[in-house]
Amino acid sequence: MTGNLSQIVALVAYGTDFLNSSNIPTDFNTANTAFQFTKAIDFRELRKACFFTKPKEIVIASNPTDWFQYLKKDGCKNLRLYFEHSSDESFAKDHKLAGLVGGGGLWLIEAVYDTYSNLWSYRWEVSDQNAIDGKIWTVNYGLIKAKQETIYIQNNIQNIKEKLRNTLTDIAHFAFSQNLPNWGELFEKARHTLESRTPGSNYFNNDLLPLDKYSLSARQLLYAAGQAFVFGGMGSWNDLGFEKNEDNETYDRLSEQLYSNIIDAIIAGTNSH
Repeated sequence: MTGNLSQIVALVAYGTDFLNSSNIPTDFNTANTAFQFTKAIDFRELRKACFFTKPKEIVIASNPTDWFQYLKKDGCKNLRLYFEHSSDESFAKDHKLAGLVGGGGLWLIEAVYDTYSNLWSYRWEVSDQNAIDGKIWTVNYGLIKAKQETIYIQNNIQNIKEKLRNTLTDIAHFAFSQNLPNWGELFEKARHTLESRTPGSNYFNNDLLPLDKYSLSARQLLYAAGQAFVFGGMGSWNDLGFEKNEDNETYDRLSEQLYSNIIDAIIAGTNSH
């Protein structure tokens, strides 16, 4: 799973818990692995000083927990993940661009109120390329659509698990048939995570969810999707090619199918709380 996606999963999961219970780890802003490479993070709204002026970005919270508090005072009830595919005019399919910052479709945070929703997007910029601690990114979240009709995506976890399991079985078989054992084993590991009693134990970002608020099935689905997220740049699953046209067609079909299943799985798991 990419860093920007991991971060919004954590924001949605812990933010929803805070909105419903006021619980939040005291070190969430600094210790959660979703922020490991983030030097600074803030949340902004566009506001006008008067009718004739252009709107300006106004920082309304300088860290995640302050944003959660702001949302709660504003009447927000829940946070939810939302995804929009790229337009048909895009030069490549989403799964081929998913490893790039801002590529692979648009992930948004939906802030759900009683009668409407606000949509928040993100902007990642390298602000300290040579940071010794690896914190090279500055991230701004901005309110891009206010008072929209509520979307509130909820997917059936068991149905999504079955689809992901089938795709992982097929793509692992394809990888082994092409003498790509490392990829085949990776896909098999992700498939086994769908049945694991400790699904996050071998996953780097194993703190993306408050464990006591998510079912085992939801955690299995999210971490299996994270392990199966093989879409990146050079050296990734996207960087492969085959001599036979039929193998390339199978590769493209299974890759696109896997990416679609992963999107559904991440949404289903994260939005289940």
